[in-house]
Amino acid sequence: MSALQSVAVNLQKWRLRRGTSVSALARAANVSKSTISEIERHNGNPSLETLWALARALEIPLGFLFTDQDGDTVVRVVRQDESAIAFEQPGYISRLVAGWEVDGEIEVYTTTMESDARRESASHGAGVIEHALVVEGRLQIRVGDEAEELEPGDLMSFPADQPHQYRALNGPVRVVGIHQYPRGRPRLDASGSESDSH
Repeated sequence: MSALQSVAVNLQKWRLRRGTSVSALARAANVSKSTISEIERHNGNPSLETLWALARALEIPLGFLFTDQDGDTVVRVVRQDESAIAFEQPGYISRLVAGWEVDGEIEVYTTTMESDARRESASHGAGVIEHALVVEGRLQIRVGDEAEELEPGDLMSFPADQPHQYRALNGPVRVVGIHQYPRGRPRLDASGSESDSH
């Protein structure tokens, strides 16, 4: 699904969730009704300013218009050139690769791997989602029978309730890892034993 298709689906989903009509949203965001209708029919090409205005009116982060918030647990890969440009000016580009609605805890890791190094991970428990954003090098992540190769700027999200493997391909790798835990879910501490989330 393209970024604009995601915006079309998510705009309508959040508008209906908020119980807001097209007219009411148009007034709150100070945009025309036709602009909203065109976006929801997958025909619009809205400016970033318009999307910011709509997100503010719906009281959601901008990222929620670009990414799925339904909590599905499928493997998802966002390539660097597929991510949406959120901010751009001469010498500065900021890309939105993901956004999540979280009711629990998040841990952020930075990891370096030497060429051909591998890391085998067991299940992190039910409901845990893992996200890996490659900063440098080429990384293969295997989840079950599915393997994906990632390059700098690529993001992969997957359910971490099953064994998975990280492998550095053809050189060193740097990756930012995010572990997303549901509320009240025990976490593994550094020794590998469970500790209560709080």
